[in-house]
Amino acid sequence: MRTKLLILSFVALTGITSFSQGFTLVDGGMVSVGRSSVAWGDYDKDGDLDVLLTGDHGSGPYVASIYRNDAGEFVNINAGLTGIYNSSVAWGDYDNDGDLDIIACGRNSSNSKTYIYQNSNGAFTQLEAGLPDIGSDGAVAWGDYDGDGDLDILIAGAYSCRIFNNQAGLFTVINSVFPAVSNCWVDWGDFDNDGDLDVFVMGDLGGILISAIYQNTGGQFTEMPQAGITPLAGGSSSWRDFDGDDDPDLLITGFNEYLEPKTAIFENLGLMEFVNIYPGLLGAALGTAAWGDYDNDGDADILLTGQNAGCGIFSSIVYRNNGNSLFSDIGAPLDGAERGSAAWGDYDNDGDADILLSGINEAGTAITRLYSNDLGSNVFSINMPPAEPDGLSMYIDRHAVTLGWNKSTDDHTPPDGLTYNLRIGTSTGAQDVLAAMADPASGMRLLPQAGNTGSNTDWVVNLPDGTYFWSVQAIDHTFAASPFSYEQIFTILNVDNEKSDPAGISIFPNPVSDRLILSAANAFEYEICSPDGRILKPLSKGFHSAIINTSTWAAGLYTVKIISPDKVMCAKVIKQ
Repeated sequence: MRTKLLILSFVALTGITSFSQGFTLVDGGMVSVGRSSVAWGDYDKDGDLDVLLTGDHGSGPYVASIYRNDAGEFVNINAGLTGIYNSSVAWGDYDNDGDLDIIACGRNSSNSKTYIYQNSNGAFTQLEAGLPDIGSDGAVAWGDYDGDGDLDILIAGAYSCRIFNNQAGLFTVINSVFPAVSNCWVDWGDFDNDGDLDVFVMGDLGGILISAIYQNTGGQFTEMPQAGITPLAGGSSSWRDFDGDDDPDLLITGFNEYLEPKTAIFENLGLMEFVNIYPGLLGAALGTAAWGDYDNDGDADILLTGQNAGCGIFSSIVYRNNGNSLFSDIGAPLDGAERGSAAWGDYDNDGDADILLSGINEAGTAITRLYSNDLGSNVFSINMPPAEPDGLSMYIDRHAVTLGWNKSTDDHTPPDGLTYNLRIGTSTGAQDVLAAMADPASGMRLLPQAGNTGSNTDWVVNLPDGTYFWSVQAIDHTFAASPFSYEQIFTILNVDNEKSDPAGISIFPNPVSDRLILSAANAFEYEICSPDGRILKPLSKGFHSAIINTSTWAAGLYTVKIISPDKVMCAKVIKQ
């Protein structure tokens, strides 16, 4: 068996040798920074990826810059952000206005600071959000842990780890059991596929290291000791279903307790249990581990940067996923770097994933490097976006609404490897309740990342009374996105005013398709009004029940009035 595996590995390695020069260094015009963070995001919604870059230039002030992508040329927009280093940054639409805002933490010229910058038509304003000043070697991440449609904040560092709940742009800390970590990393993910976001934390507790998963149950978090993730600090993680079994797996790097750089993949077995598959990747720390499909073959490859074992040895490596938990270094000509950051993103919109990386090279010099991928569209097959999801469904239980859809299909990524991106708004085509960080009309993503529901094909949201419009899109391993599905409507009505109904009045189903059934304990009369207020069915009599043919009704929100001897009731009915 061992001989067979060696032969397979040799074939895989020799099979990609001709592609090893496929990443070409491009002069992006961005400042070189170390002790840095980078993030792709389309802040101006013009259809291409711009760059957020922070760090230490080595001379002069610290850097926090946004570079606008003008047909592959990057222009500093002088956004007025405060320069920071040893930083962590993330794009996210926290105010649900359809554009990307920023959270960042790090060390500026005089102290430690945490910043939120609000994007208003491409101009950025710093908010006084009352967040803790985490400073050096902290970590931040956006995520909607409570399912209310807005992005909350997970922030760690300076021997702390907390969630701040977003309430109309005001952030309030919640009680939690997270460990007090420094030199850390945090991330969100639905690791148990139950429709809400769990938390991953790793870092230094003060001489003791931890890597732990905390399960979200109704907004309360509990550590899952059976996860068995190797304790690390000074690294990063990335979640993706690399093996196509419909649950997220963990790629993780960092120092172990002996200060040895380690890289591991923990396969998700379900029930919050993970197993180290020992993939033979180079150990790394103080860098980035990120999943992405560089060769458009439908599985998740790896970008790995950072410090390796030995004095002054740094690397930046692309590993090809050969299947069966085997990975091959493709020999990509990338500059090695530590104390930096790296990210996949198709900046030139040619259908393959390019690379942006920053950090300190082996000569001790700060670098920022942009590499164009000449492989995906030119050597491998062209990647097409997934098909839009169908089979949309809804289940309403008071304020909790479960939205569902069928698995989509893709030309390369298997159905179980796709992720999904949900949009909810208060009017047709809107996303002012749950921002998808994508263009609702074209489906174009503002961020090169997995969808906000992960690989789940159902998701739970908790919303106040109102009428809501929603749709969903599919995203493959290259972060190519489908168009949004057809739009659906649901209404939450008078939930907080519900009382027992002695008249036994019932209206179902809601939403309705072909027929509506009304029933009551006694004889009743009913009236139905169309979405524009016209009386569609004048006052009519029913004896305990009535069946109304709704097959010819136009889609929209109808009002049903029922008059019984004991009660008069009005209800909203959605016609799909």
